[in-house]
Amino acid sequence: MSGRKNGRGWSLSAGHKGVAWFLSASARQIAVVMIACVTLQAFAAEKETVVRLVNEDRVLSTAMELHLTATDSALVNSIVSLNHEDAWLFFDNIKPSEVLAKYSSGIRINGEPLNAGANGRIAIYAQGSVIMPFGYYFRPLTVYTEEGCTGSSMELPIHIYHNNLGEFDDVIQSFRLKRGYMATFANSQDGSGYSRVFIADREDLVMDRMPAELKGTVSFIRIFKYEWVSKKGKAGWNPHDINATSYYDWNIGGNSSSDVEYVAIRQNGGWPSWNDINSKENISHLLGFNEPDRPDQANMTFQQMIDIWPDMMKSGLRIGSPAWSNPWGGTGGTLFDFIDKCDELNYRVDFVALHCYWGGKSPQNWYNDLKYIHERTGRPLWITEWNNGANWTTEWWPDPSKAYTDANARKQLNDLKGILQVLDTASFVERYFIYDWVQDCRAMVLNGQLTLAGAYYSANKSQIAYNGNREVVPHWNYKPPVLSSRYFSLSNAIRVGWTDSNGELSRKYTLEKKVNRGSFETVYASEDVSKLFYLDPLDTDEGGTLTYRLTLVPARGIPLHSNRVTCFKTAGTDVIQSADFIVDNLEANTVYFSRKYSTVPLLFLGVPSFENAVPLTQRVTGVTTTSFRFALDPWLYVKNARLLIPEQLSVLAIPAGSYDFKGIKAEVGAISGVTRDWSAVTFNKHFGELPVVFCTLASGGNTVPLTVGIRNVTVSGFECCLKSEEALTASINGETVHFFAIEQGKGAIGGKRITVGRNSEGSGLFSSPVDILLDSSYREPAVFAGLLSAEDNFASTLRYSLPGESVLRLVKQRETSAGDSEIHVDQFGWMVMDLSAGQPDTVTIVPEQHKRSRVDFYPNPANHTVNFSFDAPIRVEVVDLTGHTLIDAVISRELKVNSLPRGVYILKAEGFLPALLVKTE
Repeated sequence: MSGRKNGRGWSLSAGHKGVAWFLSASARQIAVVMIACVTLQAFAAEKETVVRLVNEDRVLSTAMELHLTATDSALVNSIVSLNHEDAWLFFDNIKPSEVLAKYSSGIRINGEPLNAGANGRIAIYAQGSVIMPFGYYFRPLTVYTEEGCTGSSMELPIHIYHNNLGEFDDVIQSFRLKRGYMATFANSQDGSGYSRVFIADREDLVMDRMPAELKGTVSFIRIFKYEWVSKKGKAGWNPHDINATSYYDWNIGGNSSSDVEYVAIRQNGGWPSWNDINSKENISHLLGFNEPDRPDQANMTFQQMIDIWPDMMKSGLRIGSPAWSNPWGGTGGTLFDFIDKCDELNYRVDFVALHCYWGGKSPQNWYNDLKYIHERTGRPLWITEWNNGANWTTEWWPDPSKAYTDANARKQLNDLKGILQVLDTASFVERYFIYDWVQDCRAMVLNGQLTLAGAYYSANKSQIAYNGNREVVPHWNYKPPVLSSRYFSLSNAIRVGWTDSNGELSRKYTLEKKVNRGSFETVYASEDVSKLFYLDPLDTDEGGTLTYRLTLVPARGIPLHSNRVTCFKTAGTDVIQSADFIVDNLEANTVYFSRKYSTVPLLFLGVPSFENAVPLTQRVTGVTTTSFRFALDPWLYVKNARLLIPEQLSVLAIPAGSYDFKGIKAEVGAISGVTRDWSAVTFNKHFGELPVVFCTLASGGNTVPLTVGIRNVTVSGFECCLKSEEALTASINGETVHFFAIEQGKGAIGGKRITVGRNSEGSGLFSSPVDILLDSSYREPAVFAGLLSAEDNFASTLRYSLPGESVLRLVKQRETSAGDSEIHVDQFGWMVMDLSAGQPDTVTIVPEQHKRSRVDFYPNPANHTVNFSFDAPIRVEVVDLTGHTLIDAVISRELKVNSLPRGVYILKAEGFLPALLVKTE
């Protein structure tokens, strides 16, 4: 849209003419990760950062990044010479126009003064700029006829439509793309068919072996300059007023400048013309139709958009979806329908464009809605129009006139800060373009002056827009089936889906699954090749790492095997859920509960096994009633850490409260705001003896690895704090810590046997491993352990191994960021839990209550809700007088009974005597 909005109408202004794998609803996939054959780092460029150069000449004759961070006087009586094509000069906080005006004389390109556009190139780099020794005739892409960048080669220049490749047509096997450029490859001469955009944003992009879809099939290439623009953009004109680095104007008439990148748009079905779009220079992106769901804008049917979309692909530009005025609305099809259809037809859509005039929404709701759209579409987001509401929205303002008053200005500023915090930190939001003509209260600029909010927006330093981790790799229906998985919370199942381009040439699908290190077993087999998914219900008795693979039997040839996908889930039904995982990565992994909790539980991670020497911390985040995330995180000083052998890690989920685990008392709770300072924790009930305390970091308030320190454990409480690596002295934010205090002895948790212990008097754990005797009847031991004192200044974590059937070996693994120093003896505790099925003499745990008293609740008689005062969640059933269970739920405070007809029922609570419930109208 352009111009000033009036209600939902428009008065036009002068000059206005107008890929983790994601499975869509139709089970078609697009990849969101780089194909394994890409070598991302082609050279090891050194990096040096200084504030400025004063009376100092530099000659960069090797691969080198020199960053100057000054905001002015960056080169004082100094000259920087770039004598290598990978020697780059960065002005981190000075715009390109200012660099050209003030510093060109101090920059040499291969001995010659910088002449931008002739012998060198200057580009936007976030809030600053970068100088590259690439002249006018530089050809950034080299293609090869053999893999590994060998064989015959050809260098290609930018902008041109390379659709007559001659002897290189359909024979390209590899390529090298210089950093700072993007290239689109397609297997049809007009740019249609399978196409993919490659961006070399961090280093040279070397494709030693082309992806299967492009291997020996490339007939179209187009190359563009890549600009490291920030997320912050402007919808409309005068982007310099608010320090935006990109803008668009619902047209094709604008131009890129040294400081701002121009983005083109196909405003509607017939305009701008394809000739104008395809001949436009110094652009790299193309937006789709503007509000096709509105009669005063693009006004297009769903089918019209689908029919025209191949022409968008033919431009070779990186393309964004049509921008609905409401992504959830539209006649004949929504944004989500459009993305699904494009996936079905193999039409490339690189990012999703949105209009977000979301007045009255909290920052959290902004995030939730954007995240939903991102996850639903599988693409990064461009918010091409947005503001804190608009003249047609109904949110509250202090001054209802919507004029620019002090009160309205403060509201706009405060709201804008919260929204920008979301947009700047959400990795899936790639760019946002604020719209400035929706009443004065929301304006960024009024009468040529920045408003209060406009000054903040202008000064806000957003990060570089493009995030290679969110790259969308288009999927094409070629022969090997591609497997993916997705959790369905409503049905509590893993949806395993696959894509297959073979159609009637496919004869049979066989889906296999294994749990942890077990063997693959068939869970689904069918000759119905029209069904491209299997819904695998979560078995409450089956916990661990689930791995799936698919085998396809074609009409001719050998069976084809898919990739493998992995999911994590717990086992258990009521209050307690647990699992043992096989972990082969250092990323955040999502775990699904086998049964949804009624309240958010607390999580406890065991100690990792000791298959790899890399020291590991661990963290839990995002805990909900259906899932959580965990990650093994090495200390920062450990470079290029990876798991060469999978580690084993246990988990226990349990709601807060006091418990009796078959004679062993325990308490589960959480502490918030834990920092480096010691925090005192008091138990709700005193223990009869010193308990063992396990703590798990359960929030993501810091980006650095941390562990939890414990000391002064008594029968009434303990102290805890956060510990980072010793060399890290910066302040850290408060975190949430879950604690699990339990008496020593033997008992059972959720029907699983446990043995709990701590070191004996006078012993402890330091640099040497400690062996602990185990009950050899524990067939699947899950190990939890932790230090109970903090005698060292540095942080340590524990690891374990099982050198024999009846031996548990614990190792104290210290971090060494500040070097080696003496390691002291610490107290420690441990718990081993047998996760195997069919254990002898175990019972379900019951939270501590007066177990033989009658269940107490009110009101009775009841109409809508009955209330309880349990210390922890308990399973409650309502049974009619014939014995049929009508309600079965795990609750702690209230139970809704409004669905019951009038009558008399029996109410049962685990561990209590049953009571009669009278239900009124």
